[in-house]
Amino acid sequence: MDDRSQKTLATLHPKVQQRFRDFLVEAQSIAAELGVEYRAISGLRTFAEQSALYAQGRTNKSLPRVTNAQAGQSYHNYGLAIDCGVFRGKAYLDSSEPKTADIMHRRAGSIAEKHGLTWGGTFKGLYDAPHFEFSKGLPIATLLERHNKNQELL
Repeated sequence: MDDRSQKTLATLHPKVQQRFRDFLVEAQSIAAELGVEYRAISGLRTFAEQSALYAQGRTNKSLPRVTNAQAGQSYHNYGLAIDCGVFRGKAYLDSSEPKTADIMHRRAGSIAEKHGLTWGGTFKGLYDAPHFEFSKGLPIATLLERHNKNQELL
Protein backbone atom coordinates (compact mmCIF):
# COMPACT_ATOMS: atom_id res chain seq x y z
CA MET A 1 0.00 0.00 0.00
CA ASP A 2 1.31 3.46 -0.87
CA ASP A 3 2.55 5.87 1.81
CA ARG A 4 -0.25 8.40 1.33
CA SER A 5 -2.92 5.76 1.86
CA GLN A 6 -1.11 4.44 4.93
CA LYS A 7 -0.91 7.95 6.41
CA THR A 8 -4.57 8.64 5.60
CA LEU A 9 -5.73 5.39 7.18
CA ALA A 10 -3.68 6.18 10.29
CA THR A 11 -5.86 9.29 10.86
CA LEU A 12 -8.99 7.17 11.24
CA HIS A 13 -10.57 6.00 14.48
CA PRO A 14 -8.52 2.98 15.65
CA LYS A 15 -11.57 0.71 15.74
CA VAL A 16 -12.22 1.12 11.99
CA GLN A 17 -8.70 1.30 10.57
CA GLN A 18 -8.47 -2.42 9.77
CA ARG A 19 -11.89 -2.41 8.11
CA PHE A 20 -10.81 0.42 5.80
CA ARG A 21 -7.40 -1.18 5.23
CA ASP A 22 -9.02 -4.46 4.13
CA PHE A 23 -11.38 -2.55 1.84
CA LEU A 24 -8.56 -0.56 0.29
CA VAL A 25 -6.39 -3.65 -0.31
CA GLU A 26 -9.26 -5.28 -2.20
CA ALA A 27 -10.01 -2.07 -4.11
CA GLN A 28 -6.35 -1.77 -5.07
CA SER A 29 -6.51 -5.27 -6.57
CA ILE A 30 -9.43 -4.13 -8.71
CA ALA A 31 -7.49 -1.02 -9.68
CA ALA A 32 -4.50 -3.10 -10.78
CA GLU A 33 -6.80 -5.05 -13.13
CA LEU A 34 -7.88 -1.72 -14.65
CA GLY A 35 -4.29 -0.44 -14.93
CA VAL A 36 -4.76 2.34 -12.36
CA GLU A 37 -3.94 2.94 -8.69
CA TYR A 38 -6.49 3.54 -5.95
CA ARG A 39 -5.37 5.60 -2.97
CA ALA A 40 -6.92 6.94 0.19
CA ILE A 41 -6.33 10.68 -0.07
CA SER A 42 -8.44 12.13 2.76
CA GLY A 43 -9.42 10.80 6.16
CA LEU A 44 -10.00 12.64 9.42
CA ARG A 45 -10.94 16.31 9.01
CA THR A 46 -11.15 18.96 11.68
CA PHE A 47 -14.37 20.92 12.02
CA ALA A 48 -12.52 23.95 10.58
CA GLU A 49 -11.41 21.97 7.52
CA GLN A 50 -14.99 20.76 7.04
CA SER A 51 -16.31 24.33 7.27
CA ALA A 52 -13.87 25.43 4.58
CA LEU A 53 -14.96 22.61 2.27
CA TYR A 54 -18.62 23.41 2.90
CA ALA A 55 -17.98 27.06 2.00
CA GLN A 56 -16.43 26.04 -1.33
CA GLY A 57 -18.94 26.72 -4.07
CA ARG A 58 -21.11 28.71 -1.72
CA THR A 59 -18.95 31.74 -0.91
CA ASN A 60 -17.04 31.48 -4.20
CA LYS A 61 -19.59 30.47 -6.83
CA SER A 62 -16.86 29.84 -9.43
CA LEU A 63 -15.79 26.72 -7.51
CA PRO A 64 -17.83 23.51 -7.46
CA ARG A 65 -19.63 22.42 -4.31
CA VAL A 66 -17.87 19.39 -2.90
CA THR A 67 -19.93 18.60 0.19
CA ASN A 68 -23.34 19.12 1.69
CA ALA A 69 -21.99 18.46 5.19
CA GLN A 70 -21.22 21.33 7.54
CA ALA A 71 -18.75 20.98 10.41
CA GLY A 72 -19.78 18.12 12.67
CA GLN A 73 -22.08 16.65 10.01
CA SER A 74 -19.50 14.55 8.18
CA TYR A 75 -18.20 11.12 9.13
CA HIS A 76 -14.77 12.54 8.23
CA ASN A 77 -15.00 14.71 11.37
CA TYR A 78 -14.98 11.57 13.51
CA GLY A 79 -12.33 9.55 11.66
CA LEU A 80 -14.96 7.29 10.13
CA ALA A 81 -14.62 8.14 6.42
CA ILE A 82 -12.12 8.26 3.60
CA ASP A 83 -12.06 9.78 0.16
CA CYS A 84 -10.16 7.88 -2.50
CA GLY A 85 -8.46 9.01 -5.67
CA VAL A 86 -7.68 7.24 -8.90
CA PHE A 87 -4.16 7.67 -10.26
CA ARG A 88 -1.98 6.56 -13.11
CA GLY A 89 1.52 7.33 -11.92
CA LYS A 90 1.34 10.92 -10.70
CA ALA A 91 -1.69 11.76 -12.84
CA TYR A 92 -4.87 12.31 -10.80
CA LEU A 93 -7.53 10.76 -13.02
CA ASP A 94 -10.48 12.17 -11.08
CA SER A 95 -9.56 15.48 -12.76
CA SER A 96 -7.91 14.42 -16.01
CA GLU A 97 -9.95 11.29 -16.87
CA PRO A 98 -13.19 11.51 -14.86
CA LYS A 99 -14.89 8.66 -16.75
CA THR A 100 -12.02 6.29 -15.98
CA ALA A 101 -12.03 7.41 -12.35
CA ASP A 102 -15.78 6.91 -12.08
CA ILE A 103 -15.50 3.35 -13.36
CA MET A 104 -12.96 2.62 -10.63
CA HIS A 105 -15.01 4.31 -7.91
CA ARG A 106 -18.07 2.31 -8.98
CA ARG A 107 -16.10 -0.94 -8.86
CA ALA A 108 -14.83 -0.05 -5.38
CA GLY A 109 -18.36 0.95 -4.39
CA SER A 110 -19.56 -2.53 -5.31
CA ILE A 111 -17.37 -4.06 -2.57
CA ALA A 112 -17.95 -1.44 0.13
CA GLU A 113 -20.90 -3.18 1.79
CA LYS A 114 -18.85 -6.38 2.08
CA HIS A 115 -16.52 -4.43 4.38
CA GLY A 116 -19.36 -2.81 6.34
CA LEU A 117 -18.89 0.54 4.58
CA THR A 118 -21.33 2.85 2.86
CA TRP A 119 -20.34 4.19 -0.56
CA GLY A 120 -20.99 7.87 -1.33
CA GLY A 121 -22.20 6.91 -4.80
CA THR A 122 -25.43 5.76 -3.18
CA PHE A 123 -26.16 9.08 -1.43
CA LYS A 124 -29.33 10.97 -2.25
CA GLY A 125 -28.72 14.59 -3.23
CA LEU A 126 -24.96 14.44 -3.87
CA TYR A 127 -23.18 11.74 -5.84
CA ASP A 128 -19.91 11.40 -3.92
CA ALA A 129 -18.14 8.56 -5.75
CA PRO A 130 -14.74 8.84 -3.99
CA HIS A 131 -16.31 8.69 -0.49
CA PHE A 132 -16.57 5.66 1.83
CA GLU A 133 -17.76 5.75 5.43
CA PHE A 134 -18.44 3.56 8.41
CA SER A 135 -21.88 4.79 9.37
CA LYS A 136 -23.78 1.63 10.31
CA GLY A 137 -26.07 2.43 13.23
CA LEU A 138 -24.19 5.66 13.97
CA PRO A 139 -26.31 8.71 13.19
CA ILE A 140 -24.34 11.93 12.85
CA ALA A 141 -26.39 13.49 15.68
CA THR A 142 -25.20 10.72 18.03
CA LEU A 143 -21.57 11.18 17.00
CA LEU A 144 -21.78 14.96 17.46
CA GLU A 145 -23.37 14.53 20.89
CA ARG A 146 -20.67 12.06 21.96
CA HIS A 147 -17.98 14.37 20.59
CA ASN A 148 -19.37 17.36 22.45
CA LYS A 149 -19.50 15.36 25.69
CA ASN A 150 -15.97 13.95 25.13
CA GLN A 151 -17.42 10.44 25.09
CA GLU A 152 -16.03 7.47 23.17
CA LEU A 153 -17.46 7.47 19.64
CA LEU A 154 -17.54 3.70 19.13
